[in-house]
Amino acid sequence: MAPAYAATPFPGEPREEPSSVSEGRDAATAPKGRWPHALSHEPIMRVSDVLALVQPEFPALTPSKLRFLDAQGLVVPQRTGSGYRQYSPADAERLRFVLREQRDHYRPLSVIADRLAALDAGSVTEAVVPHEVGDEASPWVDADELATLAGTEPELIAALEEAGLLPATMPGRFPRASIAVVRAAADYVEAGGDVRAARVVANAATREADQARRIASPIKATGRSGEAENAAEELGEAAVRLFGAVMRRSFERD
Repeated sequence: MAPAYAATPFPGEPREEPSSVSEGRDAATAPKGRWPHALSHEPIMRVSDVLALVQPEFPALTPSKLRFLDAQGLVVPQRTGSGYRQYSPADAERLRFVLREQRDHYRPLSVIADRLAALDAGSVTEAVVPHEVGDEASPWVDADELATLAGTEPELIAALEEAGLLPATMPGRFPRASIAVVRAAADYVEAGGDVRAARVVANAATREADQARRIASPIKATGRSGEAENAAEELGEAAVRLFGAVMRRSFERD
């Protein structure tokens, strides 16, 4: 099988084409479909594959973020018959573009949507350089690298592991996806909390996630695994919003 390709754009802003080119373009030469037009749009990647591909550059990327961008119409994957999202190499590069626009330029989603629409129409261009999907950082990191990526100290990694907040799936190695958890824990500790209290919060979150899976299990039993996964994630996100709302209400009463 030929290797799948993702892409990384050259530095710089999307550039407008000269008016003589844009005005002379007709329906036969205008690009078709969504940008990036030159990359494969074959849906060959699951959500987990996209996370493994993009998280090295954007560690805070989560399944809920993918679902949110899908709902906003910015990065819209195809769906299998059972409801699972399937992404293409073009989708992965589109995702990188959106995340870079947010991280590097602080652009709101409405502006990013307009820029993507211009790229889709071909009125502006963004050069991309293909590289093999497999040519990515390892999904596993050791304690020192995890601390560096999360912007904290190795001592916190050790404390989180000892408290059961950060299990090492492999001896001395942690999933790269743990970066977001470590960053959140570091912020919690820096704000005045401690690891023991953080474990209580984490355990409550784990119980809510388990509850969400149980509630979605009847859907999964009918063979609609993708819908069940989406239902569980949506309930989990609702639990997060409820937790935040109760916290804010408690502070307002003080």
